[in-house]
Amino acid sequence: MDEGAILIVGVGGVGCGWSERAHHRCPQLADLLLIDADESSFSSAQEAHCLHLDATGDGKGTAALPNLAAHRLKDGLGNISHLLARSELVVFLTALGGGTGSGAAAELAARAREAGSLVLSVVGLPFAEQPLRCAIAGRALPEIERNSHLCIRVSLERLAWQARHRNSDWKLGSEWIGELIEGLVTTLAKVGKMNLDLMDLRTVIDRPGNATLIVGTGSSENPMGVVSMARNSPLSEIEVEGAKGCLIQIEGGPDMTLAHLNLISEAFVSSLDEDCQVILGARASDDMVGRLRLVAVVSGL
Repeated sequence: MDEGAILIVGVGGVGCGWSERAHHRCPQLADLLLIDADESSFSSAQEAHCLHLDATGDGKGTAALPNLAAHRLKDGLGNISHLLARSELVVFLTALGGGTGSGAAAELAARAREAGSLVLSVVGLPFAEQPLRCAIAGRALPEIERNSHLCIRVSLERLAWQARHRNSDWKLGSEWIGELIEGLVTTLAKVGKMNLDLMDLRTVIDRPGNATLIVGTGSSENPMGVVSMARNSPLSEIEVEGAKGCLIQIEGGPDMTLAHLNLISEAFVSSLDEDCQVILGARASDDMVGRLRLVAVVSGL
């Protein structure tokens, strides 16, 4: 892909944190855009384009005012239009329930789609004990889904549970978000032994029904563990059984064998619909010595 063809966008405080950490895993393969009303979200961003939605002049954010965030975004679109114009794939990361993510994400997704980009959104949903945030998220989610080719719902409760087991911070994505985005970007940006591209991705996600993106990683000595992790992804409550479309990318080091590819792909596909359309890709990298990673987009759910 050409430079600038993939754009990772963080919207709101949590989205900016997720995006920055994801981009850190693949800085040469994608551009990074951070959008927030709280200027502290940009404090550690060394390689990012930043759009500050300074709603009040004090740099402290838009709190629970989605309409204000959407208005401020429209005022600043001219500053980022060149990024959207050259992007073929835009990956949005945000958490709903506050002001910026709930107000700006849908509008930005619509603008990216109008520019001809394939739009993927990773959306964090609030904890159940936050009724106000849940209400705001419930109003914002349908429009984000409508403006995205693929919208992945992330349960923050599931993410927090996983973070405790990993001794990590759910606000930073508990490493899962970074692995997910790195796997997707690497799949599409680098040529592999069996290469996948945006047309393959479009073929899968254009199927009717729900779709989701999952990832599993592990040791090359335990390929079935990679499949098990992918099937039990903590990010979404959607079950993949019976899926009608599936794009799979398997990555490994120079020690990855054809047996690894066959075992992982066959084990994962076995739970899908018997007539499922499967598109398979594979890539070897020195960075993956001793490890395997499965990235899959499943659709028709």
